[in-house]
Amino acid sequence: MHDAPLENPAPEAQTMMLRTVLGEAGWGPRDLTRAVNMWLAQRGRPGDRIDATAAYSWVRSGYCPHGDIAEVVATVLGDRLGRYITASQLWPGHTRAERITCGTRLPSEGSIDEAIRSLDQLAAGIRPAPISGSDLAAAAITGLRDPIELRGGSQGRDRIHHSQAGLIADHVTALRQLDDCQGGGALSLRYVSRELATVIDLLRSGSHEPAVQDSLLTSIADLAQLAGWMSFDSGATETAQRYLVLGIRIARAARDGDRAINAAGMLAYIAAEVDAGHDSVAITEAAATLPTSSLLLKARLAGRQASAHAAAGDIAAFRAASDRAQHLLDTARRDHTEPYLYYLTPDQLAAEAGYSLVQLARRTEVHRRPLLRQASDLLTPRANLDRDPGYQRSAVLHGCQLAQVHLMLGDLDGVVAAARRATTMLGDVQSGRCVTKLRGLHRDLLQRRRSRVVCEFLPELEHILGAL
Repeated sequence: MHDAPLENPAPEAQTMMLRTVLGEAGWGPRDLTRAVNMWLAQRGRPGDRIDATAAYSWVRSGYCPHGDIAEVVATVLGDRLGRYITASQLWPGHTRAERITCGTRLPSEGSIDEAIRSLDQLAAGIRPAPISGSDLAAAAITGLRDPIELRGGSQGRDRIHHSQAGLIADHVTALRQLDDCQGGGALSLRYVSRELATVIDLLRSGSHEPAVQDSLLTSIADLAQLAGWMSFDSGATETAQRYLVLGIRIARAARDGDRAINAAGMLAYIAAEVDAGHDSVAITEAAATLPTSSLLLKARLAGRQASAHAAAGDIAAFRAASDRAQHLLDTARRDHTEPYLYYLTPDQLAAEAGYSLVQLARRTEVHRRPLLRQASDLLTPRANLDRDPGYQRSAVLHGCQLAQVHLMLGDLDGVVAAARRATTMLGDVQSGRCVTKLRGLHRDLLQRRRSRVVCEFLPELEHILGAL
């Protein structure tokens, strides 16, 4: 049985929304049942199919399905109508639907199937209730420490071969490069989310041997990491964190500790960005407990540790981690670059250190100017990537950071020069982070419009921002 009686009175009010949405979809109860069962079958869950008459009790009596079927109903109707619908909207006031929509389970809990299901829901636009950054950090640490069991390969369905799994992996690599160039724009993020849902569907529905299963899980972990980073770039911080926590879980299930470390480093960077320095440090410390033979990945993690210590206000620990990252990067063999770390160059690592110095400078008066001057030296090379179309988002972002450094130094000519260079590259970049930083810079410059150089630049900046 997938139905349960309403726990609240006034069933008429509580069945009205489902009837209304069904009417918009042009469906009757049997149409809805067929759509739900088709959705379940396509995702390898034929055992969860519901009775052909089940939807009649939902519509007529206000019954709410058990388990996650209410959420499946909401997803199916949302796909039909092209908008986001939740179970609590279809069954308003029903406590089971509210619990489903809130999603109280942290993404570190449960089986591999539940982790995959949570990713599928995120990719479909289903957003659970907010969870604190500390809880998400704890979920990440649990995921790093306690890997979930990998299920056996499936049999009896259409077979997925090594060549197809390899093609998917190559496509993920290309999508990473799209993010470097354009950023986390809405259309790019939608494309990546749908690609993630498609690979999840292949994993659930196809027959594959263990090596192919590992490859598919690795691609899912990569796509979760990419969707998380693009979500962060678009301004959806908590969604980004959930993607990355789940990416850690999937990577660990695929026995790929290196990818789990990389995703944890990104999660730590986001925590540092939102001033959760102690959470950031804790995540990097947990990631450092996983073994890896890759010097390049060790350099990447040390760089993340540097950002974490800067966000926590520990300048000595920041400098030690930053120096260690540069030494490891200098030592690493560049002919064995991991596909997800191809971007890690000395200039990139230096620019990240430069931004960390800006964060430290905000916390002190005594050492502010020396910190900012060093930050300017480290950020400038990356901000001047205007001739490299592969890293436009990075150039814009670090250009905005460089403008902020000049502003804190009181160098208005430097502010305008850095901001103007950044805005010339903005046409090909879709990044909420970059736009937010430029809008913040605009507010700061408005207070300094008596300066001739600022007064001349403001209309130019306002025209660009107005077109976004």
